[in-house]
Amino acid sequence: MRNSMLRPRGTQSGLSLIELMVALTISLLLLAGLTTIFVNSSTSNRELLKAAQQIENGRYALDTLGTDLRLAGYYGVFGTPPDATSVPDPCATSVSIPPVATDALNISSLTYPVQGVRAADLSTRPDVSAWSCGTWLTSANLAPGSDIVVVRRAETNVFTGTPTAGDVYLQANTVAAALQVGVAAASVPTKNVDNTDPAILKKSGAAADTRRFNVHVYFVAPCSAGTGYNGVCQSSDGSVPTLKRLVLGGATMTIEPLVEGIQYLKLEYGADTAPSAVDPTTGLSGDGVVETYTATPSASQWPLVISARVSLLARSTEGSVGYTDIKTYSLGTGVAVPAQNDRFKRHVYTAEFRINNAAGRREAPTP
Repeated sequence: MRNSMLRPRGTQSGLSLIELMVALTISLLLLAGLTTIFVNSSTSNRELLKAAQQIENGRYALDTLGTDLRLAGYYGVFGTPPDATSVPDPCATSVSIPPVATDALNISSLTYPVQGVRAADLSTRPDVSAWSCGTWLTSANLAPGSDIVVVRRAETNVFTGTPTAGDVYLQANTVAAALQVGVAAASVPTKNVDNTDPAILKKSGAAADTRRFNVHVYFVAPCSAGTGYNGVCQSSDGSVPTLKRLVLGGATMTIEPLVEGIQYLKLEYGADTAPSAVDPTTGLSGDGVVETYTATPSASQWPLVISARVSLLARSTEGSVGYTDIKTYSLGTGVAVPAQNDRFKRHVYTAEFRINNAAGRREAPTP
């Protein structure tokens, strides 16, 4: 008997070619759908990560700069910085041993807790030719359009360790202060930069407190990590704009990269210009209240600056596929960044910071 006679009716031994093709088509459609969902999900996740990084970078940059500005002019218990005849050079590091009055680093710089240089427009680099910062702030290491701001202050904690050769320290009491330099790794920093008499630098009969002295020069560089001499950006170092600062230490300045993706930094400064007469209680003019804001204070206005408005334009470090930035961004008075028409997303961060120490010294105490 033939085999076909032994099989029950309605049974099938396999799939026909048409059925196989239908099954494959359905499977491919499902796979394409799942692939699309996966790709869209991955793309959305990448964009969220880029946005989160951009937000965090902008906030961190503003917080870092704001914290330093709030502490600018902190010199321990020393309340009245000396008069200065000219705006100091923030990159001055030359100190004689023993110090002499003509040293570039001098106590008169305490009169200027904050100073800066304005970039004339978004295509121009700030002019630092009057400073000795040319080793670090070269044209290759300065992004066009961003300002430079300098912050001077002492550390809030009293220095008790072994001084570092070449590092600068501030020793001060309520009536006198002196900048000092570490001479050798095992020495106490008692070499006063301005030859202040150590006899007056006392506190309750003992030596006055000593604090490490900071000079921070904030600027925007066109790369995140410069491979050139002294950390200067080279053409092969990428093109991620980065907020950096020069830091005084070891008888030189050192570049510290801070935050990637900061494209522009712009500042306006609030000056306490009235009343112009010196208050007999504070020994200073003004009353701790801002009368005027300007982006370019004069040499006589810098010691009167008690507030700063900071505007940052942060951009993502990576471009977004299918996105074109057609927005215009406002960075303070009279500064508008035109549409870049590229794939980078951007956001403006703005805040105003009171320079507490400089402002507080001008506030007459309540009787």
